[in-house]
Amino acid sequence: MKASVQYNDRIGHASADISGIDFDQIAQQFNLGERYTIIGISLHGTEEISVNLICRDNEESTNEKEVLVDLYPNVDLAVSDVLERLNVTINITNNAKYDNPDLDTDKEVTIEEDDDE
Repeated sequence: MKASVQYNDRIGHASADISGIDFDQIAQQFNLGERYTIIGISLHGTEEISVNLICRDNEESTNEKEVLVDLYPNVDLAVSDVLERLNVTINITNNAKYDNPDLDTDKEVTIEEDDDE
């Protein structure tokens, strides 16, 4: 799955924990029945984050062509309804070497506020 925004100025990667999330229960809550199988989620926005479900349409899909749909529930889903934890990283430079999903930082540093008294 690929993330996309209007201009795709910068790209990045995301990682999430979902072990405590019951997607079968979410499917029942939104009456997806046998037609749709949730295969992913999409988050979009900044001040308000919208959540939609990425689903396989089991009626329209065939062995030759799988049909995937963006499903927008008629009730708002919160990020915490579909994710336990989320980490998103975005390369804000024009240097492609930072697009590598295996790139990791070497250490963590905390900058303390100056005491200019």
